[in-house]
This record gives sequence, structure tokens and C-alpha cells, in this order.
Amino acid sequence: MKKIVVYLYLLLSSFGIANSGYVLAQQEQSCLFKNPLCFYSTDILSYLQILYKNSRYDDMLPFLYSPSELKKIGESTALKQIEKMNFGYEMKRVGIKEEIKGHRWKLTYQRILLGTTETFTIVCSNNHDTTRLLMNSTQRKLVFYPNRP
Repeated sequence: MKKIVVYLYLLLSSFGIANSGYVLAQQEQSCLFKNPLCFYSTDILSYLQILYKNSRYDDMLPFLYSPSELKKIGESTALKQIEKMNFGYEMKRVGIKEEIKGHRWKLTYQRILLGTTETFTIVCSNNHDTTRLLMNSTQRKLVFYPNRP
């Protein structure tokens, strides 16, 4: 009789764990791309770095360029710019500040380039349920095209 109770307990507890995992997966999907920390259990720049390393440049477009900016410069030009970006370094997020609740964030990162630690900040905004980097061409050059000696 004790064995049956133990087996029943194990069965029910494993179902509860599996069920809570399903609920967590649903919650994760509901916030996907809606803030800079909700990119498949990572942050926006780490996600972009993964896409870049897998040569999925077209998947990077919505996070780097607004639709109006894409219309202005053209998709092919934007893809060429993405191909030239430098993501060949280790980086980690060291800070985040929510400027406008649920809409605008500042993220601070550190990276090591040729033995030198650099800190940089990016600004993200939620537009039409997608978090995008807000950068002009100068900011984009500083972050994605760092000077090499």
C-alpha cells in the first residue's frame, strides 16, 4: 500500500512540475520581443550576436532598423551594413534602467576588445510589440564597428 501511495505522489508531483514548466513557457512566449530582456531567455544584444554568428542577417533587421529607416536606406543596404558589423567579442550586460515603464530602456554592456574593457550604453524602445535599438548612424558605428588598432 505504501508503494502505491509513493508512486501516486511521484506521478502527481511530476505532472505538477511539467504543468508549471508549460505555464512558464507560455509566459515566456507572451513577452517575447516585448522588452530587451525577453529574447529567448537572453537580452537583445546577445540575441543579435547569436543571429549574427549564424549569418541570419535578415532576422536582425526588425531589431536594428525601424520600418521608416529601412524604407529610406533600402533593405539590401541595411543587410550589407549588418554583414560588416563586428560581433566577434565577448560582452555582458552590466546594467539596465527602465526610463519609460514598459516602453523605453537603457542597457549598459561591457565588452573586451583586444585586451581592453569598454563600457557602452544602448537605448531600446518597444514599438508595435517589438523591442528595437534606437541608434543613429554614429551610435551604430561606435557599438557595432569599433575601431581596431
